[in-house]
Amino acid sequence: MVRTSQEPQISRQSALGAVPIHLPVVCTEPREDGGLKVTVRFDRPRWHRWLGVTGAVERTFGLDPFGREVYDACDGERSVREIARRFAEAHHLSRPEAEIAVTRFLKTLMAKSLVAMAVPKENEPT
Repeated sequence: MVRTSQEPQISRQSALGAVPIHLPVVCTEPREDGGLKVTVRFDRPRWHRWLGVTGAVERTFGLDPFGREVYDACDGERSVREIARRFAEAHHLSRPEAEIAVTRFLKTLMAKSLVAMAVPKENEPT
């Protein structure tokens, strides 16, 4: 039997109205290029535990200056739409270009457990 992971589907408007929030990190360290190093702690993967390895593991992710700009904007107050609008203005991009770039990067940050999204209910105003 093949398992498929079904992510809950939300509307585009709800996705743009979502508010990204930093998840707890071990430390952050500025990089010389204006970027940021972010270190997070994870529970070890199951296969590590099967081998008898215990404890947590730390991983460090490097963000370039653009990534840092988006990561720093994930303050728990600004929506994805607002972050994309500000990114578009700062970098002379069209709103659709900025929305694509920002949403793809936020998806990467979520996959790396650096941010989580607070998504409004479908009938709540954004």
